[in-house]
Amino acid sequence: MRTTLIRIFTFALIILGCVFVLSGDAAAQCAMCRSSVTQALAKNLNIAVIVLLAPPVTIFSAIFYIAFKNRKG
Repeated sequence: MRTTLIRIFTFALIILGCVFVLSGDAAAQCAMCRSSVTQALAKNLNIAVIVLLAPPVTIFSAIFYIAFKNRKG
């Protein structure tokens, strides 16, 4: 049981790492944002998108972990 959980978390971390590595230029470059933001501010906007993504992902992960831990069967 514990090794399975460790494997799931390891796999999730690998997938998350791949998503962050492969989505460098696509983080906040929609047409409206790209046209209204200068090149100097684009990097900060990309970081802001990732920062704003962290709380929902954390909440979802916590709910999923609690549901998985308390499952019956």
